[in-house]
Amino acid sequence: MSATPPFPPTHAAALAALHRFVPEAGARYATRRNFDLGPGRHHAVSQLSPYLRHRVLTEEEVLHAVLARHSQETADKFIQEVFWRTYWKGWLELRPSIWQSYRSQLLRQIDRVQSEGGLRQRWQAACTGETGLDCFDTWAQELGRTGYLHNHARMWFASIWIFTLQLPWELGADFFLRHLLDGDPASNTLSWLWVAGLQTRGKAYVAQPDNIARFTEGRFTPAHDELNTAAAPLDGPPPPPPLSPPAGGRMEADLPTLFVLHEDDLSPGWLLDQGLRPAGTALLTSGA
Repeated sequence: MSATPPFPPTHAAALAALHRFVPEAGARYATRRNFDLGPGRHHAVSQLSPYLRHRVLTEEEVLHAVLARHSQETADKFIQEVFWRTYWKGWLELRPSIWQSYRSQLLRQIDRVQSEGGLRQRWQAACTGETGLDCFDTWAQELGRTGYLHNHARMWFASIWIFTLQLPWELGADFFLRHLLDGDPASNTLSWLWVAGLQTRGKAYVAQPDNIARFTEGRFTPAHDELNTAAAPLDGPPPPPPLSPPAGGRMEADLPTLFVLHEDDLSPGWLLDQGLRPAGTALLTSGA
């Protein structure tokens, strides 16, 4: 593994990444964003998601920078993608039982891995990139090595995991969440549900060899009999209705306050701008 992390965890590195991407956020992004050309060649996509995930950069910062260079019409596709993460967060916040159900089902699938030798072997091969499917194995190893995958590769990977390897989607979502530097409960869980056909009911995302060959520019050319291209969506209950939106909090800046900074939001400046002057600050991390 390289001694230099692919996403240095500093605000300066995040701003440098944003500066590099801004010229590409218009027409080039719209036409080339679906092409996965491999590590070190993801130049048509922003690769800002690890910074946005932890709010080292905010959506507002990114959009201000992009719209200072491009018109809203030219950058429309990128703007839409920035808001998808926010949309998923709000969608799951109003349906917390989906996250609770996923966590419960994941524990059951982990129990199965411990007790079913065949499932354990297939799961281990998928996680270590030893299935014999060249494209899938390369993506599994890239994710473990870099903490990042191109979005199109994530869709192909999840589809192959579910429909070709016939592994439980919960184990795949857990694999992503453990390795992705930009993984969060909302976008990760709901994206896996979408691929499986459980988010948009009856409509699964099934990876096709021709699509993989086209959008990797021939880097991978899986044979048609290697992938399950006629899979039906998984069966499951429909999403629950949304709860009422939570009431916003109210800050009283004159009260003695301890400020807890956590890795889900590393941009606390807006609170300081409103007059918060904490008596002390604590950092809460999830640990390794």
